[in-house]
Amino acid sequence: MTSVSTELDLGYGPDVQEIVDRAHGLVPLLRARAADGEADRGIARECADALREAGFFRMSVPKRFGGDELDIRSQVAAIAAIGRGDASAGWLVSITGAAETLSSLVSEEGAEEMFGATPDVYVCANGGHHGATATRGDGGYLVSGRFPTISGCEIGDWMILAVVPVVADGEPTGELISMAAPPRSGRIDRTWHVAGMRATGSHTVEYDSLFVPDRRVIEHEVTEAQGLTNFPSLETFAAVAHRSIASLVGAAHGALDTVRATLDKGKPLIDTTYAGALDSPLVRQWLGEATHLVDTAYRHMLTAADIYDAARARGDMSRQERTTARMHGTSALEAARQAMARILDLGGTGGFASANPLQRYWRDFEVGSHHIHFSKFVASEDYSRTLLGDPTPVSLIH
Repeated sequence: MTSVSTELDLGYGPDVQEIVDRAHGLVPLLRARAADGEADRGIARECADALREAGFFRMSVPKRFGGDELDIRSQVAAIAAIGRGDASAGWLVSITGAAETLSSLVSEEGAEEMFGATPDVYVCANGGHHGATATRGDGGYLVSGRFPTISGCEIGDWMILAVVPVVADGEPTGELISMAAPPRSGRIDRTWHVAGMRATGSHTVEYDSLFVPDRRVIEHEVTEAQGLTNFPSLETFAAVAHRSIASLVGAAHGALDTVRATLDKGKPLIDTTYAGALDSPLVRQWLGEATHLVDTAYRHMLTAADIYDAARARGDMSRQERTTARMHGTSALEAARQAMARILDLGGTGGFASANPLQRYWRDFEVGSHHIHFSKFVASEDYSRTLLGDPTPVSLIH
């Protein structure tokens, strides 16, 4: 009995399909080295180099620096295809796209320093810091402190140190700055010990009085609404998080590929009258449902991407659009999680064997999908408030 195909017709146009096909060309390599990246707690250098050479680090780099400056639909389609090979690799590609958005806020001279020689650079960024401070120096700032969970710091060319308080004589001045600096100018402390997404290499970077020139410094002011000037807009932040969702949709697709291959090889249905699992009508139904749920996850992902792209082209985004797009993003993860549950049932106990890639797709998905930016209950509350005309959002950055 032939199983259901795991190739999905997602209606990509020729340009998007070319990018997806290019990403799919890397899937065999990404799958072959995924276990190595997980064991080392950092993506295999061969995989990072292949992603760079194939142009996936330049997707959001401005065209004036030789980048592709792709729309969100194209980027999430590519990231999902990469995540189909290895969720950590897809996550890393999504992160550099996000960091490059913030990099665009540095001076033209600073951006030229970062991207002028080549657009194929990896930019990582912090989501927080442990007591980091910056002190004014001659022509720049001296930064010290620890920046945890920096995905891709060991392959990074540049790192965005976001929202660091300025101090003078040990006391806060009230100023806040963000900066771009090479992660290897600091000390990388390999602190990333997690159940999944290990190959993202999200370790801690520590700096001790690193000098950052003014050309790579972004100065912020706190607005009345408790936002920051010279900082990505709420819709930009939401689109940034959405790119990472794509790597997890891809992970569900990769898990589907894995279990389908196992079933095609004649996986038995032990202690039943069926010679093979695919002889069972309900196994075939379960496979069909899993495939449909993965397809559903893609469609939510792409719907949100189209909302972000339309807003970007227009130059503004309403709260209704933002909360709707975020709901589609979290709904993509919900559908992917439901698909993963059926896939694990089909894989059986053997799917949890250390040598079986299915268990890695599962662990990577669960760790990645529980990121705070993907909180279903926060997205749902903001969406509901918007529908009922409540102007006060719960989320501060979406």
